[in-house]
Amino acid sequence: MSVIRAKIFSYCTTNINPPGELQINQWLQENPDIEIVDTLQSESMVAQENRVERNLTITLLFRYPRT
Repeated sequence: MSVIRAKIFSYCTTNINPPGELQINQWLQENPDIEIVDTLQSESMVAQENRVERNLTITLLFRYPRT
């Protein structure tokens, strides 16, 4: 069995819809042979003056195929 690795996508924004999906989809297209083992998600928000900043972090645990 091959080693499990992590790929972390993190994005901080004042926009409610960060482009994380685009980042993840592009990375998956560049790595079509990987096996996703697990997916983790973490979200946090902070209020600063008249705005809210949102941080979204998605972690993919994956393996490269055996060769």
